[in-house]
Amino acid sequence: MSNHVRLKKHQMMLIIGISIFGVIGHSDNATAADFIETQSMMRHAAGGPPAVPSPLELLLAKPAMQFRHDDQLPMTTGVEGDVAKANRMVKVMGGYNGDGSVKTGAAQARLMAPGIVVLAGMRYDQADDYDDADGNEVKFGYKRDTEQLVIQWMPNAGGKLKLVGIRDVIQDDIQPHHAMDVPTTTRYVGKASFEQALEGDVLKGFGLNFASKNVEREPDNYTNRDDGNPGNNMRALTKRHILEGDANAKLNLGGWATTAAVSGGWDNHDARRYQDSQGGIINAIKLPDITRTMFGLSLDSKRNFENGFKLQAGVRYDYIHADPEAVNETGQVVNPPPAAPAFNMSPAALYGQYYGASGDFKRDDHNISARLRVSKAAMDNRFSVFADLSRKVRSPDNIEAYHAVTNPTASARWIGNPNLDPEAHHKAELGFIWTGANYKGYGQLSPNAEGPFDADNMKVSLSGYVDAVDNFIAFDRAHGQTGILQNDNALIYRNIDALFAGVNFEARWNLTNNWSTAVKAAYLWGNNESDNRALYQIAPLEANFLIDYRDMLGSVGTWNIGAKLRVVADQSRVDTNVTTGLGMDQSEGKGFATIDAYGGIQIGNRWSVTAGVNNLLNADYQEHITGTHVAAATKTKINAPGRNFFLRSQLNF
Repeated sequence: MSNHVRLKKHQMMLIIGISIFGVIGHSDNATAADFIETQSMMRHAAGGPPAVPSPLELLLAKPAMQFRHDDQLPMTTGVEGDVAKANRMVKVMGGYNGDGSVKTGAAQARLMAPGIVVLAGMRYDQADDYDDADGNEVKFGYKRDTEQLVIQWMPNAGGKLKLVGIRDVIQDDIQPHHAMDVPTTTRYVGKASFEQALEGDVLKGFGLNFASKNVEREPDNYTNRDDGNPGNNMRALTKRHILEGDANAKLNLGGWATTAAVSGGWDNHDARRYQDSQGGIINAIKLPDITRTMFGLSLDSKRNFENGFKLQAGVRYDYIHADPEAVNETGQVVNPPPAAPAFNMSPAALYGQYYGASGDFKRDDHNISARLRVSKAAMDNRFSVFADLSRKVRSPDNIEAYHAVTNPTASARWIGNPNLDPEAHHKAELGFIWTGANYKGYGQLSPNAEGPFDADNMKVSLSGYVDAVDNFIAFDRAHGQTGILQNDNALIYRNIDALFAGVNFEARWNLTNNWSTAVKAAYLWGNNESDNRALYQIAPLEANFLIDYRDMLGSVGTWNIGAKLRVVADQSRVDTNVTTGLGMDQSEGKGFATIDAYGGIQIGNRWSVTAGVNNLLNADYQEHITGTHVAAATKTKINAPGRNFFLRSQLNF
């Protein structure tokens, strides 16, 4: 494989697609909105900065690596987790991971007083170039520092106030598969939540949640590139500020445990592209100062019946208003004169040219979602089967509706569609869960276990689903389809009918007091029903296997060893043709298998050392789903890291 070098100058089509979306979870409290989950739905194959690790994951989270995925069934933390989770005031961690040549340092401190807990943490990761399996150097790297502060106060029995503040800065984020790197991504997140349990006959509690999220990204094609084109230096600046909140009440209505919630939000999203080689003039109104206001109502109720039956049902209404205030702004390009008119097209002109859209381009969506889940437990609640039916509706996001990157070359344009309808998912899922009487958690054999290899020492789950999507919002190219006025290969969005189907399986088995094993497999199928072709960026069949051993280290601590096998199948159902489809998939996905080995020791729950080898057999492979830190029209595949090692140590006091 040789796709390990970043894009050359002549390949740098100026389709700048650095995107920003969810930066942290919506709320710590379960509400009716969580049961229906429309607010967390994102567009298919979206790209954006890596997730911010939660305070509980700060010390143990793996460094971000977008060209190797092993999060479906991560290797176990082993005895290292005992040190990281110990009840100590101060914890520190340092380590190195060859998956991206990442050096990490982190610390966390906790202060406690009656009813109050304060948790402060920081982490720094520095990644660099790595070698693939053939010894070729892959251009890679970033510097990331994260600071977190959590304050929790329990003013009374059943009451809890939580305040969270997060700063996350990623610098020099190299994108070898993209025309631009991201020199700076800055995120500030503030959250406040309060929940109160009550003992009333009807009102059982209530909760309040509020969050503020500020995000800025500033990609360019020259800061981190020695081969940049001085006459064509491009930069984009995206700013986004989100305010959101909800209030919920927990009720007992005739034996039905009910949650009613009201939510609201405000989202301002603006982006410009600049020609820095011409004095920083604007040459595209990427996102025209979009303001979205959101209002939601949700109701969720559940009840246990005789003979192990349980029913949960919910309904949600979402109102979304979007106003792109800068749709008539234009670029400022003067030279070269033949290209200036194309660069200076306003978003309004682009929407009209490609979709026939006109007016003020505001939109108002009224979305109704609902969900019903029925389960039946048997065998003393160890075995349960369930059926889950849902309709979930998602409005187009800011990029899908209003993106406006223009270029003299039509195929380098990327135009959102204000005429899009919301997409409606109609999903049916069936499954079962078996939890053995002696299963208490992975690696934890119950004292009541009758012997090794007992089925009561395991947990197994299997589910399958079908999701028929009306008005699926598809990323595509302009081929004169219905509702598309041009046939020039520009990047556009349109509504289609789509069908997804999938199967998920997981089993965890504590074989003996020392040995445990786990397997997890997932299969996803996706089809563009309107055009009768495969959907883009569908993950291939994948299975992961773990085997772990853990034992005492004399009287001073514990130790563990383990191994992980990851098997990924070919993916032949792809969208590779830009003349008839989107062409986001560069090629068919080739199957591969990797083995990781790891082990660790810990002394007195105070100090631990963990080490291992990633990709033990030096497999030469590329991920099919890749390059997720930025949005891109073509997923150029990058070689994954070859054989490498990792080493971590933790200490608490």
